[in-house]
Amino acid sequence: MTELLLIAALLIALIAAAAVSMHPTVRRQISGWGKGLPAQGIIKRDWLPTGRIDFATQLSATPSADSNDQQGEFRLLVEERRIVESIAGNENLEIQWRLATLKEAKAVVTLYHKYLAEKSIIKSYLDDSARSPGPMTARATPSQDLDSGSLAPVSPTSRESEPEIQATPVPAQ
Repeated sequence: MTELLLIAALLIALIAAAAVSMHPTVRRQISGWGKGLPAQGIIKRDWLPTGRIDFATQLSATPSADSNDQQGEFRLLVEERRIVESIAGNENLEIQWRLATLKEAKAVVTLYHKYLAEKSIIKSYLDDSARSPGPMTARATPSQDLDSGSLAPVSPTSRESEPEIQATPVPAQ
Protein backbone atom coordinates (compact mmCIF):
# COMPACT_ATOMS: atom_id res chain seq x y z
CA MET A 1 0.00 0.00 0.00
CA THR A 2 2.86 2.40 0.70
CA GLU A 3 4.22 1.73 -2.74
CA LEU A 4 0.89 2.64 -4.28
CA LEU A 5 0.78 5.83 -2.21
CA LEU A 6 4.33 6.72 -3.28
CA ILE A 7 3.51 6.15 -6.98
CA ALA A 8 0.36 8.27 -6.64
CA ALA A 9 2.35 11.13 -5.00
CA LEU A 10 4.94 11.03 -7.80
CA LEU A 11 2.21 10.96 -10.45
CA ILE A 12 0.48 13.97 -8.86
CA ALA A 13 3.81 15.88 -8.72
CA LEU A 14 4.45 15.06 -12.39
CA ILE A 15 0.99 16.27 -13.43
CA ALA A 16 1.42 19.46 -11.38
CA ALA A 17 4.82 20.14 -12.99
CA ALA A 18 3.34 19.59 -16.45
CA ALA A 19 0.45 21.96 -15.72
CA VAL A 20 2.77 24.68 -14.42
CA SER A 21 5.09 24.37 -17.42
CA MET A 22 2.15 24.89 -19.80
CA HIS A 23 1.34 28.31 -18.27
CA PRO A 24 2.26 31.12 -20.79
CA THR A 25 4.60 33.04 -18.48
CA VAL A 26 6.54 29.93 -17.55
CA ARG A 27 6.65 28.91 -21.21
CA ARG A 28 8.24 32.28 -22.20
CA GLN A 29 10.86 31.94 -19.51
CA ILE A 30 11.74 28.40 -20.53
CA SER A 31 11.98 29.30 -24.23
CA GLY A 32 14.46 32.11 -23.45
CA TRP A 33 16.85 30.01 -21.39
CA GLY A 34 19.12 28.98 -24.25
CA LYS A 35 19.09 32.42 -25.89
CA GLY A 36 21.01 34.42 -23.35
CA LEU A 37 23.09 37.48 -24.13
CA PRO A 38 26.16 36.96 -26.27
CA ALA A 39 29.30 36.23 -24.35
CA GLN A 40 30.82 39.49 -23.15
CA GLY A 41 34.48 40.19 -22.76
CA ILE A 42 36.77 43.02 -21.88
CA ILE A 43 36.77 45.88 -24.39
CA LYS A 44 40.40 46.58 -25.23
CA ARG A 45 39.67 49.26 -27.88
CA ASP A 46 36.27 50.91 -28.21
CA TRP A 47 34.57 51.66 -31.53
CA LEU A 48 36.87 53.54 -33.91
CA PRO A 49 36.05 54.53 -37.50
CA THR A 50 38.11 52.67 -40.10
CA GLY A 51 37.68 55.33 -42.81
CA ARG A 52 35.63 53.10 -45.06
CA ILE A 53 32.29 54.42 -46.26
CA ASP A 54 29.44 52.98 -48.26
CA PHE A 55 26.00 53.96 -49.47
CA ALA A 56 22.82 52.03 -48.76
CA THR A 57 19.43 52.24 -50.42
CA GLN A 58 16.35 50.16 -50.88
CA LEU A 59 16.53 48.30 -54.17
CA SER A 60 13.50 47.34 -56.17
CA ALA A 61 12.59 43.66 -56.39
CA THR A 62 13.35 43.51 -60.13
CA PRO A 63 16.35 45.66 -61.06
CA SER A 64 16.37 46.91 -64.63
CA ALA A 65 18.84 48.73 -66.84
CA ASP A 66 17.08 52.02 -66.11
CA SER A 67 17.35 51.58 -62.33
CA ASN A 68 20.99 52.76 -62.39
CA ASP A 69 19.88 56.15 -63.72
CA GLN A 70 16.91 56.66 -61.43
CA GLN A 71 17.12 59.05 -58.52
CA GLY A 72 16.80 57.58 -55.10
CA GLU A 73 17.44 58.10 -51.42
CA PHE A 74 20.89 56.99 -50.34
CA ARG A 75 22.25 56.74 -46.82
CA LEU A 76 25.90 57.18 -46.00
CA LEU A 77 27.27 54.31 -43.90
CA VAL A 78 30.48 54.37 -41.88
CA GLU A 79 32.46 51.31 -40.85
CA GLU A 80 33.71 50.99 -37.28
CA ARG A 81 35.70 48.37 -35.45
CA ARG A 82 36.58 47.47 -31.90
CA ILE A 83 38.70 44.84 -30.20
CA VAL A 84 37.21 42.72 -27.43
CA GLU A 85 39.11 40.19 -25.34
CA SER A 86 37.02 37.10 -24.70
CA ILE A 87 36.83 35.21 -21.41
CA ALA A 88 39.39 32.73 -22.77
CA GLY A 89 41.86 35.57 -23.53
CA ASN A 90 41.39 35.65 -27.33
CA GLU A 91 41.21 39.04 -29.05
CA ASN A 92 38.15 39.35 -31.28
CA LEU A 93 37.74 42.06 -33.90
CA GLU A 94 34.15 43.26 -34.15
CA ILE A 95 33.05 45.27 -37.20
CA GLN A 96 29.83 47.23 -37.58
CA TRP A 97 28.31 49.60 -40.15
CA ARG A 98 26.32 52.54 -38.85
CA LEU A 99 24.68 55.63 -40.30
CA ALA A 100 27.04 58.58 -40.65
CA THR A 101 26.71 61.70 -38.55
CA LEU A 102 26.22 65.11 -40.17
CA LYS A 103 29.83 66.01 -39.40
CA GLU A 104 31.10 62.86 -41.15
CA ALA A 105 28.83 63.43 -44.16
CA LYS A 106 30.11 67.02 -44.53
CA ALA A 107 33.70 65.78 -44.39
CA VAL A 108 33.01 63.25 -47.17
CA VAL A 109 31.35 65.86 -49.39
CA THR A 110 34.16 68.39 -48.78
CA LEU A 111 36.84 65.86 -49.71
CA TYR A 112 34.86 64.80 -52.79
CA HIS A 113 34.55 68.40 -54.01
CA LYS A 114 38.26 68.99 -53.39
CA TYR A 115 39.07 65.88 -55.45
CA LEU A 116 36.83 67.05 -58.32
CA ALA A 117 38.42 70.51 -58.30
CA GLU A 118 41.98 69.09 -58.30
CA LYS A 119 41.19 66.82 -61.25
CA SER A 120 39.46 69.70 -63.12
CA ILE A 121 36.28 67.67 -63.34
CA ILE A 122 34.19 70.58 -62.11
CA LYS A 123 34.84 74.30 -62.25
CA SER A 124 33.90 76.86 -59.69
CA TYR A 125 31.51 79.74 -60.35
CA LEU A 126 34.39 82.22 -60.60
CA ASP A 127 36.09 80.19 -63.32
CA ASP A 128 32.90 80.19 -65.41
CA SER A 129 32.36 83.95 -65.13
CA ALA A 130 35.89 84.69 -66.38
CA ARG A 131 35.31 82.69 -69.57
CA SER A 132 31.68 83.57 -70.27
CA PRO A 133 30.84 85.85 -73.21
CA GLY A 134 29.70 89.41 -72.56
CA PRO A 135 26.10 90.18 -71.69
CA MET A 136 23.53 90.71 -74.40
CA THR A 137 22.37 94.34 -74.67
CA ALA A 138 19.28 95.91 -76.13
CA ARG A 139 19.64 97.45 -79.60
CA ALA A 140 18.39 100.89 -80.54
CA THR A 141 16.73 99.50 -83.64
CA PRO A 142 15.49 95.90 -83.50
CA SER A 143 15.51 95.61 -87.28
CA GLN A 144 19.31 95.28 -87.27
CA ASP A 145 19.12 91.84 -85.63
CA LEU A 146 16.15 90.73 -87.70
CA ASP A 147 18.06 91.24 -90.95
CA SER A 148 21.02 89.16 -89.84
CA GLY A 149 18.87 86.53 -88.04
CA SER A 150 21.32 86.15 -85.16
CA LEU A 151 20.90 86.55 -81.47
CA ALA A 152 24.63 86.60 -80.73
CA PRO A 153 25.94 88.84 -77.95
CA VAL A 154 27.00 92.29 -78.98
CA SER A 155 30.74 92.77 -79.17
CA PRO A 156 32.30 95.80 -77.47
CA THR A 157 33.32 97.34 -80.82
CA SER A 158 29.77 97.33 -82.19
CA ARG A 159 28.45 99.01 -79.02
CA GLU A 160 30.47 102.17 -79.71
CA SER A 161 28.66 102.91 -82.95
CA GLU A 162 25.15 102.42 -81.55
CA PRO A 163 23.31 104.96 -79.39
CA GLU A 164 22.73 103.90 -75.79
CA ILE A 165 19.27 103.61 -74.32
CA GLN A 166 19.09 105.49 -71.05
CA ALA A 167 16.29 105.67 -68.54
CA THR A 168 15.32 109.12 -67.37
CA PRO A 169 13.95 109.56 -63.88
CA VAL A 170 10.35 110.72 -63.55
CA PRO A 171 10.01 113.85 -61.41
CA ALA A 172 7.96 113.42 -58.25
CA GLN A 173 4.65 115.33 -58.16
